[in-house]
Amino acid sequence: MRSPVQGIASHWDEWFRHEAAESDHEAIDAIGRSGFEQCRFIAWLAHRWAGEAQWRGEAPPARYVLAQLSRVSPFDKWPAFDRYRITYGASGISAIVIDEQSAGESSDVRHVEALILPADEDAAAHDVVTDGFHAEGADLRAARQTALSLLDGKGLVAFLALWIATGRRPYPRWVRAGLLVGWLAVAALIVRLLIGSDPGGRLTLFFGLLFGLWSLLVLTALTSAVALGVQAWLAGRQWRRRLEEYQTRLRLDGGLSLQGGSAGLAFCLNILLATFRSHPRLPTRSWLWERFFRKLRLAANNWAATGVVSPQGRVEKVAIESKIRACMRHPEITDVLTPRQPEARQSVIDKLMLTSVRKTRDGPVSVGMRRAFASERQHLRSHRCRYAAQSILAVGDFTSRSQLAVNVLALGVSIVMLVALPDIRNVLYPPPPPAVVTPSSPSPYYLWISLDTKRPQAFDVVLESGFWSNRRADVAQYPDPGGSARAEIRLNRLGRQMTVDEQDGTLWIERRRKLLTREYQSGERVGSYSFSYVTRLGNE
Repeated sequence: MRSPVQGIASHWDEWFRHEAAESDHEAIDAIGRSGFEQCRFIAWLAHRWAGEAQWRGEAPPARYVLAQLSRVSPFDKWPAFDRYRITYGASGISAIVIDEQSAGESSDVRHVEALILPADEDAAAHDVVTDGFHAEGADLRAARQTALSLLDGKGLVAFLALWIATGRRPYPRWVRAGLLVGWLAVAALIVRLLIGSDPGGRLTLFFGLLFGLWSLLVLTALTSAVALGVQAWLAGRQWRRRLEEYQTRLRLDGGLSLQGGSAGLAFCLNILLATFRSHPRLPTRSWLWERFFRKLRLAANNWAATGVVSPQGRVEKVAIESKIRACMRHPEITDVLTPRQPEARQSVIDKLMLTSVRKTRDGPVSVGMRRAFASERQHLRSHRCRYAAQSILAVGDFTSRSQLAVNVLALGVSIVMLVALPDIRNVLYPPPPPAVVTPSSPSPYYLWISLDTKRPQAFDVVLESGFWSNRRADVAQYPDPGGSARAEIRLNRLGRQMTVDEQDGTLWIERRRKLLTREYQSGERVGSYSFSYVTRLGNE
């Protein structure tokens, strides 16, 4: 015996033929003689019975139950069940399956329906069951595995990465405008500080404003991306668990035997849609998934897909020209998902459409008839995908050129800021004043001023002397055995000396103020040492 949901038709047929009383048959016959009563029975079955008949804590899918009952007596003769014999009522993205003798006709675009049902009691039952067609088990398993990965796996990571790079955000318009203005303001401040006049005493204010605004923008972007990504992961994990535990049924009319896995991408997306339909109200809400599934449900009849999907989520190449032609001839298809191959470029499709229109206009006209042209069909848009995750971006209409431009601006500004962070830190959070320490220079022609500091780039040293040429030197970290941070000053006598004392002079330790390659006016002097003290240091 099969489960109550999977085997409902056989269970009904067994009861109706062998166990139903005469009064039950009379009541059923009475309902069957009236079209109105038949509709009432279907409405009761879908809205009342399906809501109360729990199996494993969940209501059975009414559309599937009606489809199964429509094929057994006496419902197989009831006109009200006619529409349920050919469809589950769960429309999804169409697959493009070319018949052997076809060069690409509208009939080759075939609607695919998918349902998620409680797993069959039969332990040998397949994870994916086909209805109305036959396909290789490996192709069906690959489509299912890709769907699982997109819900919670590498496919989801790829989708989130693509969305972060190019996808629109759920911000109100005024927030988007504010963020754009903020990034432009940060860029303008950097340009001002690099090529503008020296801010002087306002440098700390400028640096504080620059760092604060950039930090706020980065924090906003990271918080939004992390929050939406975590929500998508939590929701996807719940749907994945459901997909793993349940059985998937795919329906494609026509009695076809599919050769190859070119319908894999369509099967994958329809499996995702069926999983959502089976449990649309999760405790964890996700704006990303809700947007994708809303777009998919509303425009499913206008989308078609072709491409072989690998278990790793790649969309492999297929023979594409005849499939594009079939979509062009279909009155409803406006968008097609294809592998990333040259034959599916938008320019190639536009050229093919133009050629098709010209051939139609130049065709023969019957005697006594005049040629007239109605408006052209909608433009066919191609969405090429290297990975299945890109199909989610396309269907959900996530890609935004304006957001991509903002992201490029933000990335460029952030790279500059990360490189400049040490300089900004030295101005906003300066290190304590350093002391002069050993080692001293072993050469009489150089003066070493070694400082006890972990941030040597924050200081420079100025020599003021009446005997030696005045010099300014930056402090740097040297890779000698001692690893000292020091400034090295080459000693040159003044042409016009103001003293004969060669020990005359003062060494000033100044805070350095810079941004990348731009040096500003010297900062606070935080220490002074006599020339004689520094030269004697370490030699006594």
